[in-house]
Amino acid sequence: MRKIGVLLVLLLLSWEGYAQQAPQYTQYIFNELIINPAYAGSKEIINANLTHRSQWVGIEGAPTTQTFSVDGSSRSGLLGFGLNAMNDELGAQRQMGLHGNLAVRLQMSETSKLALGFAAGLAQYTLDGTKLNTGNTRPDQALNPGRVSELMPDFRIGAFFNTERFYTGLSVANLINTGDDNLEVTMPNRHYFLSAGYVMDLSSTLIFKPSFLVKEDFNSPTSLDLNAFFLLGERIWLGGSYRTAVKVHSNYSDEYELDRRNAWAAIAQLYVTPKLRLGYSYDVSLNALRQHASHEISLGYSFFKKQDNRMLTPRYF
Repeated sequence: MRKIGVLLVLLLLSWEGYAQQAPQYTQYIFNELIINPAYAGSKEIINANLTHRSQWVGIEGAPTTQTFSVDGSSRSGLLGFGLNAMNDELGAQRQMGLHGNLAVRLQMSETSKLALGFAAGLAQYTLDGTKLNTGNTRPDQALNPGRVSELMPDFRIGAFFNTERFYTGLSVANLINTGDDNLEVTMPNRHYFLSAGYVMDLSSTLIFKPSFLVKEDFNSPTSLDLNAFFLLGERIWLGGSYRTAVKVHSNYSDEYELDRRNAWAAIAQLYVTPKLRLGYSYDVSLNALRQHASHEISLGYSFFKKQDNRMLTPRYF
């Protein structure tokens, strides 16, 4: 198993355009602040979220990610504020980030708002060569045997539009791309996110919410998530997601095989109380890694004021 894990890590480290890319999430559907700074304050209450993801369980060196986020809005609702912290590890690679978010929320009509958001922070990229033990008696001269780290400023921008039933968002992450070949740690490519969703009533106790997410970096195949959820009795979200790669452009190597970049996920969210939410997702890759599932758990808490009693039901997005 150790050899498999080492080979996986070395493959990901050497695959052009892959190293130090944006972390993978499944439950972003319930907290878009992790992909779009304009989402800050959209629920007009204070929300805190914790997420842990273990990808390809059973393979040594497989990715693990932890995130914390909190956001809220000003009393008038004009401004949204947020804070994100993230730790992402893939074998010998580690990426840590801390960002502050600010969004301006403009009332477009009685039931719709448009938010423009900006996030600024620091990102640290680390490569620990001491973890790259391939089992050879002679060290690989191509691998740095020590630990190297780069601390860089990082910025994100986004827009988020929503009504009571519909939302769409567009954001750009990793705005600073140094392009400096002298850096010992590979920086992530700029990433673009486009999302949209709609909520419809199927009955007095059943709500249906389809949505999608497009993730693009123009160096690998376009990633597309198709999601469908049902809300039962304002307490339980049940649904799934299908993630696939689509050929929108050709700016990537032929080594990327589209049929090997597919996965599905089953997702559940339970409102234990109107304030406390628990979530779990189970992901399976539709390729050679199908025997190594991914697990993601989340915990959310909302802080209501007395005048927010009208909001003691789940916000749909």
